[in-house]
Amino acid sequence: MTAKNGSDLRPERGQGPPILSGSAASAGPAPYAAPASHGSRSARISLLAISLGSAGLGGAWQAATSVASAWIQISDVLFVISGLVWVVLLAAYVRHGGARWHNLREDLRHPGQGFALAYVPIIGMLITGHFSRFGEEGARWAYAVFVVAAALVAARLLAHWFTGGLSETTLHPGYLLPVSSAPFIASITASTLHLPEIAAASFAVGVLYWLAFGTVILGSLVAGSPLPPPARPTLTVLVIPPAVGSNAWLAAHGGRPDGVGYGFSGILFFTLALVAFMLPTLRERSFHTGLWIYSFPVAATTNFLVRWIYAADVPGREMVVRTLLAVASGGFLLLGAATLVHGGRHWRLRTGNPDLG
Repeated sequence: MTAKNGSDLRPERGQGPPILSGSAASAGPAPYAAPASHGSRSARISLLAISLGSAGLGGAWQAATSVASAWIQISDVLFVISGLVWVVLLAAYVRHGGARWHNLREDLRHPGQGFALAYVPIIGMLITGHFSRFGEEGARWAYAVFVVAAALVAARLLAHWFTGGLSETTLHPGYLLPVSSAPFIASITASTLHLPEIAAASFAVGVLYWLAFGTVILGSLVAGSPLPPPARPTLTVLVIPPAVGSNAWLAAHGGRPDGVGYGFSGILFFTLALVAFMLPTLRERSFHTGLWIYSFPVAATTNFLVRWIYAADVPGREMVVRTLLAVASGGFLLLGAATLVHGGRHWRLRTGNPDLG
C-alpha cells in the first residue's frame, strides 16, 4: 500500500475489497491517511473472503441434504476449511497488532475497508450455526459472543459514518455487509439455535438498515461519480442482502414460503438480472485474491435457490439442485486452484526462483 500526500491509498493486487484512492473519493475535509501498519492487517482481513465463501458454499450443500444425506459431509469439510482459514488469518491479524485498541479503531474507521472487519463475527456465526448439532448449549454461548461482536462492529462503523467518516469516499455495496447482511445472518443462526425472539430482532435490524443504507448507496451509484475499477467487484454484494434475508425469513417460518418470502425472492431475482448486465464491467485482466469477493454472493444465492426450489416444489428439483451445486462448487474449485498457483508464483519470486516448477 502506498500513500501520496495522504490521499492516494491503494492495496497491492490480491488484497481483496478495494481501498479507494483520493481521486475516486468525493470532496470532503482533510483526507484520511492510514497508518503504515494498516496494510498488513488489511491484507489478512480481506483474505477472510476465502473463509466466508467456503462457509457460504458449505451452507448451500447443507441446504441440499434432503437430496442426499451424505452431502452433509461435504458441508462439514467446507466449514472446516472455512474455520481453519478464519483462525489462521485472525491470528495473523492479531500478530500484526490487531488486538490493540488503537489499531482496531483505526482499522474500523478506514473509509475503504473498515466494513471488512465484519467478516470476523459473520464467519463465526455461520460456523457456530452449522456445528450446533453437536451441542446446542455451547453453540448458543459462542453465538452470543459473535452476535455481540457483530453488533458492536456495525454500531461503531455506523457511528463513524454518521459523523462524517464517509464524506470523502465513494459509497459502494460493500458497506451493506456489516449493517444489513450481518443481522440477517444473525437471524438465520438464531433460528437454527431455536432462539425465535433474537431471530426476529436481528431480522428487523437487517431490514431497517438494508432499506435505509441501501437507498443511500443506490442513490450514490446512480447520481454520483462512477466507482473506480478496484471497487467495482463490490457491486456483486448487492445480491447478498436479499439472499440472506430470504433465508432468514424461511428459517424463521419453517422453510415455508409466503408473501414476504416471495417478495424477497422477487428482489433477489431482479438483482441477479441487474448484476448479470454489469458483469462486462467487472472483468479482470488477471487473477488476484480479491476475486474471492465473488464467492459469497454466489454461495448465498445458491443456498437460497436450493431452499426455494424445495419449498416451492419445483418440478425436476433434484436435477436442478445438483446442477446449481455443481456450478457453484466448480467456481469455488477454480478460485482455489488459481489462488494456489498465484501463491506459488509469489513464493517463487520472493525466494528468488521465478522459474522453479
